[in-house]
Order: sequence, then structure tokens, then C-alpha cells
Amino acid sequence: MSVKNTLLALLYQHPMHGYELGKQLTLTVHAEWDVKAGQIASTLARMNEAHLVDYEMEATDDAPDRKVYFLTEEGLEELRQWYLTPEVRQYRLGDTFYVKLVLSLVGGPIDPEQVLMVQRHELYRQLHEITEMRRKADPQTQLPWVLLLDSATMHLEADLRWIEMCEARLPDLKHYNPPEPKPKARGRPRRKAKKKEETLPSGD
Repeated sequence: MSVKNTLLALLYQHPMHGYELGKQLTLTVHAEWDVKAGQIASTLARMNEAHLVDYEMEATDDAPDRKVYFLTEEGLEELRQWYLTPEVRQYRLGDTFYVKLVLSLVGGPIDPEQVLMVQRHELYRQLHEITEMRRKADPQTQLPWVLLLDSATMHLEADLRWIEMCEARLPDLKHYNPPEPKPKARGRPRRKAKKKEETLPSGD
């Protein structure tokens, strides 16, 4: 996720200082996305250098003066471009688990049956966790969060169906034999020895 664009989107609502941005991010998005206060501060500093945001100093009675950030015209244009840029979601084409499974098929210390079993247990654990979060969420006040949980549930269920397909086709998968790369000659090629001209013995 882009911390920069998220902060721009929040500042579009109204000017805020760094602490407010961190709190508002959590309250608005609800997602399991832990953005530290230091990350927000460093991102705001870079955004200010890039003229995406500016700030005014706000005096306080019981604390040091603080910077209240607001969107600039450049920041607003950046935000518009972000909203109008489609996101390519990851559908696990070549993810770590796929690589692990393929390598177990061609020979490894753990057989593919066990690799699939461990992954299936983890997917069920995640599905149970997401289901509990979905049960506790209030559709009246947290509808975007509910829809995100539904999306996560659908992806986990699809992954579980894929694991079942792999297990059903394990006998065929075990015949997978990847091609080997062509051997490459090492070092410099030897020079061909020049043939010595045969010399006839000279007569006396």
C-alpha cells in the first residue's frame, strides 16, 4: 500500500498534523496495516520537499508547536492520478508457495504431500481468523471493512480449492520433469595446434 497516497487522500478531507493522520488512517481504513508514527513523519517530510503538501505551525498551550499539513495543487493532481490509476492485484502467479511446491516435486527433503498439507492448515487458520473478524464487524458502520473481509474470504476459499486440485493430481504432478539447461563450455576455447610442415631430409 502507498503511505504517500493514503496521506494525500486523508489530507484532502481537511488539514491535519501527523498524529491526527495516524489515528484517522486506522479509523478510516480498518485494515491490518500498521503504519508507524515515524513512517508518517518521514513520508510527510518527503511530500513537503516534493511540494505535494505544505504546512502551517499551530501553537499549543501544553505541547510544542506542531505542523498542520494541507494539500497543495501539486498534491491534489497527484491524488487524482492515483485514484484514476487501476491497481493490478496479485493472483499468486509464481508466489513463494508455488515455487516451494514445484521444488518439492522435483526432489527435496519434504515431500509434496506434506507441503500441501501444511499450506492447507495455514489457509484454514487464516479463514477461521477472517471469519471471526467478519462476525464481529458491524455492516452498518464498517461496510468497507466488511467487504474487504469478504474479499479475503473468497481468496482463501479459492486457494483451498486449488490445494484440493493439486492433491487430486499429485500422481500426475510427480511425473513433472523440468528440462535441464544446455551445458555451457567453461573457460576459453583451446586454440587449434598448427600442423608442422613435414620437412624432407636434405641429401648430402
